[in-house]
Amino acid sequence: MRLWLANGVVVGGMAWLATLGGMEVRASRVLPRSADAAAIESLERRAATASDAPAVTALASTYLDHEQPGLATAVIERASHDVRSEPEVAYLYARSLFHRGRTREALAVARDAADRCDEQAECSARIVAKTTRQVAFLEQVVAAGIDDPARDPSATQAAYERSAHAVRLVAMR
Repeated sequence: MRLWLANGVVVGGMAWLATLGGMEVRASRVLPRSADAAAIESLERRAATASDAPAVTALASTYLDHEQPGLATAVIERASHDVRSEPEVAYLYARSLFHRGRTREALAVARDAADRCDEQAECSARIVAKTTRQVAFLEQVVAAGIDDPARDPSATQAAYERSAHAVRLVAMR
């Protein structure tokens, strides 16, 4: 009797799985519907063919704006070394690494970008300010021991506030 009952449970489970297994499964959208698909496709095509710093910057920025740091990281890592060494691209790369929970790597990339700006006279004041601010923030995050900002948003916010104070003090000197 137990054997019949066990077989009945197994056959019932198989029937249930077969019924559910036939359901259509669709992949979720990577970018939200509100995103302008045509504009993103154009940026993707441009980055695939040109692969210069402006194309990579535009696409990576778009991905980051749509909360897709993994895609931004992939676009930047696929670019040539010369493109990745551009301070604007390096800034976006550090930002994408940070949002993926790789804060120590992000800090190293941000420091390299800031150092390149110190060496190059053609870095705009905007990029110098952005990289300086980013380095100060990431230093505070790493000092606080935050590996993934999504796990501890209050500590990340506190690190942000401490870094804002530190940058103001440096700017006043």
